[in-house]
Amino acid sequence: MKSNKISFSLPSWIGKTTVLALVAGLLAACNSPEANQPDVVVVSPSPTTPASPIVTPTVTATPTTTVSPTTTTTTTTTEPIREVVVITETPDRQSLVGRRVEFTNVAVQEVNGDRTFWVGQSNNQRLFVVLDQGLDQGSAEQNVQIKTGQTLDLTGVLQPIPTAQQAQQQWQGLDAAEAQALSNQTVYLQVDKIDYKQAS
Repeated sequence: MKSNKISFSLPSWIGKTTVLALVAGLLAACNSPEANQPDVVVVSPSPTTPASPIVTPTVTATPTTTVSPTTTTTTTTTEPIREVVVITETPDRQSLVGRRVEFTNVAVQEVNGDRTFWVGQSNNQRLFVVLDQGLDQGSAEQNVQIKTGQTLDLTGVLQPIPTAQQAQQQWQGLDAAEAQALSNQTVYLQVDKIDYKQAS
């Protein structure tokens, strides 16, 4: 009967000492801390300051009031003045210089000279009038005869009153007292058209 023995034989060049060294190396490698480390390298992010949350500003629509610039329109009055009282009751008569005047049926209060006289309803509401030189020259001079109490239609432009001295030089028939009294009137009517209504 044969015995079933299995025997291992190592090559002659491997000594027992070598085998023991290999076994010891393997055991040491298995027990080292590095052996328990996996072969995967894990990279963890370095701790950083947490990012601040992004704040989106909320825009609330508020009702707005649109203010349009105020436009001041200055209108120039081109309508002619038709009443003596409009002139005599105006506080700043200087502002009337250059305005057209169209009087209808205005009464002559007083005559001062060939070309100068007063018109109006009373001594407190009257206007000094000067006929344009073109109405008092040549053949027209004979047709223009102004008398107290006449009713006239007059058309002309308001002009600034000159000084008393200038008034006497420009308009014959004015004495010093009358010329001085004119300085309070501020304006006078320079007539370029006249129509007679009636004479008393």
